[in-house]
Amino acid sequence: RLPGCDAHSVGFHSDEGRTFRNEGYTGSKYAEKWGEINDVIGCGYCPSIGQVFFTMNGKNLGIAYTGLFHPWYPTIGSNGVCSLKVNFGQEEFKYKEANGMSVSGMLV
Repeated sequence: RLPGCDAHSVGFHSDEGRTFRNEGYTGSKYAEKWGEINDVIGCGYCPSIGQVFFTMNGKNLGIAYTGLFHPWYPTIGSNGVCSLKVNFGQEEFKYKEANGMSVSGMLV
């Protein structure tokens, strides 16, 4: 199952740009669909206020969820063959506001 479809998980799915939280198949419209070559998707979490947001190609798409105060672990899911690159801060983030942030304030 993809992220967001199981308990204690959130996901931003590419096929329709929907976000999912602890649910099976409905989701909520959040942004446009994505997944073109060179699309860059980010996920940010602000633990002090329990907010999750996503970014696309360096643009903050707004708050997806609030009130989430438990440990999070990065997960990537796919229903088919894909190629991707993951950046945990070893390179500059496309979402400029995240560069140089302390992990105690926000995780991106």
